[in-house]
Amino acid sequence: MNEFIRKLDGLGRIVIPKEYRKKLRINDDSKLKIGIESDYIKIEKYSDIDDNLNQLLKYQKTLNKYLNMNFMITDLYEDIVNKKELPDVIINKIKYGKLDVLNDEKDILFHTANKINLLIVPIILYGEVLGGLIGYSYDREITDADMKLLEIIQEILIKNIEE
Repeated sequence: MNEFIRKLDGLGRIVIPKEYRKKLRINDDSKLKIGIESDYIKIEKYSDIDDNLNQLLKYQKTLNKYLNMNFMITDLYEDIVNKKELPDVIINKIKYGKLDVLNDEKDILFHTANKINLLIVPIILYGEVLGGLIGYSYDREITDADMKLLEIIQEILIKNIEE
């Protein structure tokens, strides 16, 4: 692992090396969690969604049981359950902050030869995109009812994160 020596400025700030920010996908608007562990300062990437993971997983299991499709809960860059990186095209759609439906598209999510139907619903709190819900099915198109259901789930998740 490369190590860098950094000097604190007058306000106690340091610059995190570009290589580290790139590898961890830390942007200007990323949140970082800072704590002390023994004699070390611990800095880690923070996700409001990841912080509420256990509650969100309860929703995911219930929804997969009753929905006629599967779905994933993501932060901006990965499926938070499986820590699977998302393709850039999906990250960009989540960042854009609008509900998006891709019916019968090439499977960019799991990289199979199949056609996939995707529903992307961003999770937005106080004007900031935190992540998204991605509903998907290989055997049927996304319907208006699917969209409405995931929008309701989005609202429940946002209320849960706010508390």
